[in-house]
Amino acid sequence: MPEKESTSCERFVDMWALPGVHPSNVEFLQKLKTADTNHFTTHMDCVGTVSTLDGETGDWEKTHLVGLRTDVWKPDAEEMHSCLEAMKDKRRNELKRSIKRAGRLSSKQKEKLEAHLADDEIMQMQSDEIHARRLVLKLFRTTGERVRWAGTIEEITATEVHNSIGTGKTLLTFAAMLPRHELVTYIQQNHRTFRIPPLFSFCWHDGDRMWNLLLRRYWFSIGADFEIEADGEGLGEIDGKLFSFGSDSHLVFDPHPLTEQTQFLDLITLFAASAGYHRAMRRSVDCRVEAALSGESHRNVLQNEELRLRHNGRAAA
Repeated sequence: MPEKESTSCERFVDMWALPGVHPSNVEFLQKLKTADTNHFTTHMDCVGTVSTLDGETGDWEKTHLVGLRTDVWKPDAEEMHSCLEAMKDKRRNELKRSIKRAGRLSSKQKEKLEAHLADDEIMQMQSDEIHARRLVLKLFRTTGERVRWAGTIEEITATEVHNSIGTGKTLLTFAAMLPRHELVTYIQQNHRTFRIPPLFSFCWHDGDRMWNLLLRRYWFSIGADFEIEADGEGLGEIDGKLFSFGSDSHLVFDPHPLTEQTQFLDLITLFAASAGYHRAMRRSVDCRVEAALSGESHRNVLQNEELRLRHNGRAAA
């Protein structure tokens, strides 16, 4: 039998500038709240849609929805206050144990504890001094009988801070998780001397071999335009649309073994959806780096979800 010819693929990522008031948001929220997935949580907002071009009919079909974790990207005052109180409780217990390892404190020991608390930096912190913002985007497939989770891309702030300190440049890092894919894919921005446009790289294992990918932003572009390369071979591009209501992207994939894999297409789609947040992410990383270099690393809050991505599976061995 003749081999199946590879075909090109196109997607359009429509990110909304004001997701909370978008007319489609209510419809999608109702659909997702009844979806058979635990990836859509109460702290999530719809921020965009993805349309796929039907190669046979030439029609665009809305196939995916993009969700944003609002509790970690834009934590409200109550959530920040709760985070600060938890930090202070932990610090109070640490100071107490430094005076007496266990048991109740004497009157003199209590006075000593109160003196330590009054001078402690963490105990004097205000909620607006905590750097906890982190981007988490999720992709949901909305075609078919039910809504299905199609992937997650999230910011890895700890790696961003040490990479940025080491290079003197603000560098972003993402981790992507996809259904039925055993490996976590880490996408890192690289520092190259005299190169201003961002360059991201990652590796992708398709079950048979490992591919080395580059997302190379063009030197001169109107929007966030990236060329996609696999082992030095071009396989498509992300054409960012600057003059749009939100941060939109037109994804064009050339015929290639990778572009036949739905999970790989979903991964690139998630990255394209994140592009509109990169500037705000860099500002957040700058604040974290400044806190770390000033000896106030306690102001950087690492959430449990991020810590779990650094889990050593062989620790118990």
